[in-house]
Amino acid sequence: MKAVESDDWAPFPEPPADPEEWTDEEWLAWLRATDADEAGGASESPPTTRGARIVESPSGHLLGEAMLGLAHAIYGRQVDEVVIVAAGDSEPGDDEPFIVHLDPDHPERSTVVFRPPDPGAG
Repeated sequence: MKAVESDDWAPFPEPPADPEEWTDEEWLAWLRATDADEAGGASESPPTTRGARIVESPSGHLLGEAMLGLAHAIYGRQVDEVVIVAAGDSEPGDDEPFIVHLDPDHPERSTVVFRPPDPGAG
């Protein structure tokens, strides 16, 4: 009985460690062989396990969507809110029509106070 080397059973040879050892034609042939192998294998063979057949079936997709809807109903949707922070002058200006008080520890306690318009500025 002959011992099988790892390269003996491969459908196509592995690329060399030094890329300069192969010519452009060898590289193109290897790329075509690997692309054809992956494209042909994925579309020709059905799922092999029972779990894969269930997941890929229309019923499996429907069950997955129902589970996501139930999770959204119980826990709410996860909204990835983008927060933009800009550095600014911390001293309030007298010419602004409002005053902002931000409480970083308790954001719900933050306030905005609008000043009445200056009658002489008109």
